Amino acid sequence: MWLVFDHDPVRGERLKRYLERQGIAVHVVSNEDAMPGHTRSFTLALFLDTWNEATVRRVKEQLGLSVLYCTIDTITRERYAELCQAGYDDVVPYPPAPDYVRHWERKADEEQGRVTLESLVSRPRKSSYTDFRETKPFEHLSIAPRRAKVICVTGVKGGVGKTTLSALMASALMVKGRRVVLAELDPNGNLAGLFRTDRTVTADRFETLPDALTDPELEQNMMRTAGGWWLIPKGERPLGLSRDGAERLIHLTGQYADYVVLDTHASQLISTVVALQEADVVLGVTTTDRTTWTDLRPFLQQGERPAYLILNRVRERPRRAADIVAFLGREIGYRVVGVVREDDGMYKRVQQGLAPMGSRKTNAEIQRILRAVSVLDTSTKSK
Repeated sequence: MWLVFDHDPVRGERLKRYLERQGIAVHVVSNEDAMPGHTRSFTLALFLDTWNEATVRRVKEQLGLSVLYCTIDTITRERYAELCQAGYDDVVPYPPAPDYVRHWERKADEEQGRVTLESLVSRPRKSSYTDFRETKPFEHLSIAPRRAKVICVTGVKGGVGKTTLSALMASALMVKGRRVVLAELDPNGNLAGLFRTDRTVTADRFETLPDALTDPELEQNMMRTAGGWWLIPKGERPLGLSRDGAERLIHLTGQYADYVVLDTHASQLISTVVALQEADVVLGVTTTDRTTWTDLRPFLQQGERPAYLILNRVRERPRRAADIVAFLGREIGYRVVGVVREDDGMYKRVQQGLAPMGSRKTNAEIQRILRAVSVLDTSTKSK
């Protein structure tokens, strides 16, 4: 049995349910007065937030347990060293990976009838928790199938227009009266800035939200735009959402919306990888600049769902653009479903502090792209 120390009883109980599904018995302690008097059945202690250092030492020395600090935050080398000096044996991400944490469990020496700590990890200690950042997420409590079609908008280089394309797609999908959610998984993004709105809620909330919410509860964690679709702006986490947070965001919005558009970071951040793996359709955005083609194929191959290319911000003549499209299809191996020409009027609006709004030709091309990948149809649906 593991001891879990957490001042937040709701989060502690959530972790307890998660670990019990992994076959691990858990006892949650929310204050020092609730410390159990017997220790024979306990094999490990997890601290989910900051506790008195004396408590940590007591659990480690008097109870004879390994103590681990469990956190959703990125830990620097300096912070990791401080936690080790405070008595923690290691730092692990939240939720913890049971297969790794079990290496720290106390084992009973049956021959001598005493407890040893010989089960500690034999591998070299890591310099920060991010080496074990990918953990198994919470299992979804809802067994209902996902309602939404999830679209991942991605690329291998910034400045290709992923964010503006994502916003234009959200607007195009709203035309048919659908419920649309646009989530910003790019920690360097600026969707809230594009729409000149304060980030009263952010994607960070999905790190700690329950795995099941009613529609009104979920709407409290999103922002309604003037266009009628919902926006989830980026949070404050420098590396974006964890695997658990990204999967929970997709799961919850997927139960609510008809379409979920994911604006991702141009790198292999864990939230980008999750988006590639979870999306129904992946749209790789590139430009005529050859540097935006580098490593595009292996990047898109991280997902198992259909992937397509969009050639964006095109200024070349139609014949030259057609040659590039043919080259990309031949060399990258993915079909180019759309060529979006540079829309000077839209970018002037952005520079003037106005919400991005494409020209008639741009909007028509966006709708053509969505039809080409079987996302947008011609039927109607009421809100």
